[in-house]
Amino acid sequence: MSEARQHSFATLFASIDTVEIPIIQRDYAQGRKQSIDVLDGFLASLRDALSNENKRGLDLDFIYGTFEDGAGRVLSLLDGQQRLTSLFLLHWYVATCEGQSEDFKARWTRDGRSRFTYATRPSSAEFFDALANALVVLPAEEKLRAGGLSASLADSNWFFLSWRGDPTVKSCLVTLNAIAQMFGVTKGMYALLVDEHQPRITFHFLDLERFGLTDDLYIKMNARGKPLTPFENFKAWLVRRVAPEPWAKGFDLAMDQKWMDLFWRLASKKKDVPVGQVVDDFYLRFMYLMAFFDACNRIEHPYSAPRSVIEWIMKLRQARGYIPLRELESHGAFSPTTALITTKVLDHFSGSVSTADLTTLERALGPTSDYLDLIKFFCLVGWIDSPVVKSEVAGLEKERSRWDRVTSNLLANQRIDDIYTAILAIKGVQALNLYIGNLYESLSKASVPPSGFSGEQAKEEVRKARLILEDPAREALFIEAEIHPYLQGKIGFLLDFSTSSEGSLDHDAFAYYSERARAVLATGIRDSTQHILERALLSMSDYLIERGSSKFSFCQPDAGTYRDRSENWLRIIGRREFRNLLDRVGNNAIISLQEIIDTAVCNDWRKYVVAEPQLIDYCRERLVHRKGAGDIYLLSRKRLSGYHAEIRSYALFLALQRSKYALPGMTYYYAETYDDTQPALILQSEGHMLRVYYSADAWICIGSSGQATLPESLVKFMNVHCFNEDKG
Repeated sequence: MSEARQHSFATLFASIDTVEIPIIQRDYAQGRKQSIDVLDGFLASLRDALSNENKRGLDLDFIYGTFEDGAGRVLSLLDGQQRLTSLFLLHWYVATCEGQSEDFKARWTRDGRSRFTYATRPSSAEFFDALANALVVLPAEEKLRAGGLSASLADSNWFFLSWRGDPTVKSCLVTLNAIAQMFGVTKGMYALLVDEHQPRITFHFLDLERFGLTDDLYIKMNARGKPLTPFENFKAWLVRRVAPEPWAKGFDLAMDQKWMDLFWRLASKKKDVPVGQVVDDFYLRFMYLMAFFDACNRIEHPYSAPRSVIEWIMKLRQARGYIPLRELESHGAFSPTTALITTKVLDHFSGSVSTADLTTLERALGPTSDYLDLIKFFCLVGWIDSPVVKSEVAGLEKERSRWDRVTSNLLANQRIDDIYTAILAIKGVQALNLYIGNLYESLSKASVPPSGFSGEQAKEEVRKARLILEDPAREALFIEAEIHPYLQGKIGFLLDFSTSSEGSLDHDAFAYYSERARAVLATGIRDSTQHILERALLSMSDYLIERGSSKFSFCQPDAGTYRDRSENWLRIIGRREFRNLLDRVGNNAIISLQEIIDTAVCNDWRKYVVAEPQLIDYCRERLVHRKGAGDIYLLSRKRLSGYHAEIRSYALFLALQRSKYALPGMTYYYAETYDDTQPALILQSEGHMLRVYYSADAWICIGSSGQATLPESLVKFMNVHCFNEDKG
């Protein structure tokens, strides 16, 4: 019998004598009460496949078994019991409905015995023999729809009362009732069921013994009535797929032993989860990732790829369970080349592997892995598969360090937040993989920077490779700067600051700027509640980043993602004002920044922020809104439609609070707004109220009857605390 082609229930029996459910199997369970939803769904799928409108049919995936007689005639079914039992009952029912009982007997009985039988209990075998040979007159359709078929069969003279205690027989009767209710009285369906040329319902058969997968494996998995796991299904398929390859000797043994041990070690770290299930999940997840990488690399132009191809890649990327084997086959997954790379990667992790490599694998397999996690793992796959690594030439440790450094820099400095950018990055890593062995030399000679990555960062890596080849001592200097948690490889600005007009890099200047940039971008300074970096920069220039729609940002401190970094301080570090700041920073960055703040001489709106860090605190998203002639509003959220304050009047309010200054006969508070009403400092005295704010280069005071004069006591306070601006 051919395992390579699809089989229908009819073609399966055309190739063998008997299908027997062996003793190790459980009873037929699809008709049990707790499985009725599964049964209904299965029968609905069968009905749809047999409808005249449906031309696609239904594939039931793989079934497994061995031949007990050694001659390939009696198939002992190890997986597929539930599906084939339900199919047998469906064939019997439809044949009986359509007056084809004799044809059914000719096909599925021999010498008075059913060719589909159970060895689990004698009563089960007796029932299938009797049912296959019985000439039954079905009840009227109304009674069939009402579940009367099982009662009619149980009342037949060939039905033994003792069979009622057989769990398989009871489940069969429930299933027959469900079939009758689902299908009713059929017409023309039997011909579709037995059509061997264009079958509507198919499955694949795999002989476990032929591929060295004895039923011992199944017995272990199925000893408590459990079917083969999705992973075991996948494994059997993959073993068969690679069997013809010359390198595949011992492949199945490795999957069962040393590679399996790897995933057991990983799974054992998980608490409160059945280890066996985690092992299978990890193993399948790993395999799907290898197929994902291969599928990405086969796409020439991601943005113009067919939608079906992108959907398939997304399915592999997101898969946490079982992907039907027919889908893997139809998409050409696990070509011999991919399977061979997979063996190399598994061998690498099954040996003496570094903690860093193991962490990379675990992050890729984890349930929250993102694209960056996957591509970092693919960088490791690329290294393992490199011909240079296989040849074990001298200097591999040094070359590995360079590979990790360059790929980390490239990946850390670009946005990879959708499938298209992920595919481009994977293809970029694959192309860069050709340089392993002489990475710096190849990069330095590249006329075009590596594709698939940020063009700016790719050019930077080429530039650094050339500089390192000129003077190897620079490599350690660059690495020291690159490993900073905020810079993460982006040090082009330091190269610019340290390069003379003649184009030569000054080693001492680079070390100087590197040390100070790393200090002022340290986490403690970026997260400072006093905002000393922002205020020091503001004292020197208006550095705020434009966000569009009149919004500007002080910069968020987060360094979690490239987006966090690229939209904030990475947009500042290359500017002249940042270099000027570094030129004023000494050995202690915090003291230096505070000195810059304390000696600030700016005389516009910036002076209020330099003097009062709480103004930045008000801006939860670090955003201000600029409006008209220099009017600035602090935003509590992202838009002016949320609560906001006018910067100068709010600064005045905070200064009054801080100094505990008393305004004779008046109380005051600040009124932030969320609409067109002007936010303002509110002054109250004996029933009168004044609104004080700054607009169009002037302080405005509004009373109940219109514009009013600022109270003298407030003017005095404002003069003492420099709440005036030089308009010159």
